[in-house]
Amino acid sequence: MKRLLLIFLATVVVSCSFDNKTGIWKDASNTPADNQIPESIENNNSNIKEEDILTKNKTFSEEKKPLNPSLISIGPPIQIINLFERYVTSTNNISNLSFSDNKVLLTKGKKLNKMSYDKAYSNRDVVFYKNNFISYDNSGTIFIYSSKLKKKIFEYNFYKKKYKKFNKKIYLIVNKNTLYAADNLGYLYALNLDNNSILWAKNYGIPFRSNLKFAESQIFLANQDNVIYSINPNNGDKNWQFPTSITFLKSDFENNFALDIVNNQLFFLNTSGELYSINYLSQNIKWVLNFKKTALAEDTELFLGQPIIFKNNNLIISTEKRILSYKAETGIKNWDLYAEPVVKPIATLDYTYIVLKNNLLLCVENFTGNVIWSKNIFRNIEKNKIKERFDMIIDFKIVNSMINIYFKNGYLLSFNPSNGISNFPYRISKNGINSKIFYLDNNMFFLDGKSRLLQYN
Repeated sequence: MKRLLLIFLATVVVSCSFDNKTGIWKDASNTPADNQIPESIENNNSNIKEEDILTKNKTFSEEKKPLNPSLISIGPPIQIINLFERYVTSTNNISNLSFSDNKVLLTKGKKLNKMSYDKAYSNRDVVFYKNNFISYDNSGTIFIYSSKLKKKIFEYNFYKKKYKKFNKKIYLIVNKNTLYAADNLGYLYALNLDNNSILWAKNYGIPFRSNLKFAESQIFLANQDNVIYSINPNNGDKNWQFPTSITFLKSDFENNFALDIVNNQLFFLNTSGELYSINYLSQNIKWVLNFKKTALAEDTELFLGQPIIFKNNNLIISTEKRILSYKAETGIKNWDLYAEPVVKPIATLDYTYIVLKNNLLLCVENFTGNVIWSKNIFRNIEKNKIKERFDMIIDFKIVNSMINIYFKNGYLLSFNPSNGISNFPYRISKNGINSKIFYLDNNMFFLDGKSRLLQYN
């Protein structure tokens, strides 16, 4: 009886949409809700392969020294000028970032917004466009902060007063001179960044819950019911849509996309633990992997994981209990490792680096899945008082060929990628860190606990 009631309630919620007469958008009063019936992709279940991630096995927990540390190479640092989307690139992966590393604080701006100092908003979307920092606060105000002028040059809230108390989650991407934003009220809109004018706004009725990707004049995103949309960026109309398996249980994990632009492949990992490979030009499904048991009578399991990454025809998938590598072209498994990742891994040409919940830092060979070395990140910190200073890991990057782990209370640990040897920890912000760390034009940017933008050279 309870199951039937849940199905009935879910059907009612899915069937409901926001009325286009509510006028929630101040600048979209003439924009009707989108009632267009799109073309949909056919679901070919014959391509589905099941991967049981709940198989019991011993979780990796040992420290291991490298046999030939001199042979490990990760390639030269890459200088990033603009940040147009979450995870920087369409592959969700940057192997090695460039930073001048002078450790000079250039800017400590004024408080930018009223964003809460918590986990949810430390993971908010941020983009950089023409030296301008673009993000939002929990009331839904989009703001643009000039790093050169050291002040806000634009802010605007599209919501009426009755919606301002509703905490907003907004997903952002920039293409050319246009900012595209999707929110947890089911709205998608486009903003011209040259004149700060609204181009169009659409109401899709169900909250969006994914990062955004852009390719071949299509915007890709998904809603909380795991429906994939391809959107025309010129007017917000749907090109096509494809429903995947819905889950009634919501976790912190969000639907996640990555792209293989060379082969026109869209990879989608949904909150039900399914991984899809779709050709976004032909709209054909190449393969589907299922990382949850499908024989259960009820969907009572939460799927937890990290964003997928794509590197050299390899997909790295991080579930709650395992890290797996697949051939992107065929969906055939390369290897898997029983381990519990705490942040998104980083893939280089030959190796993948992973931080685990048991405080181990791993270097894994991409071809075989063998652990080359593993190190407890606190091994060289002998004093307990120093250990106690480290709290939640907020980011993980390779910068100037060194592995950096950033903590929410402002501390940084740095490691040699060849052997895991660490430097002495130091603090980059006394007021903590409340955003991801961004490296642009050889500078480091982040928001501190007081929502001030810090810039280091």
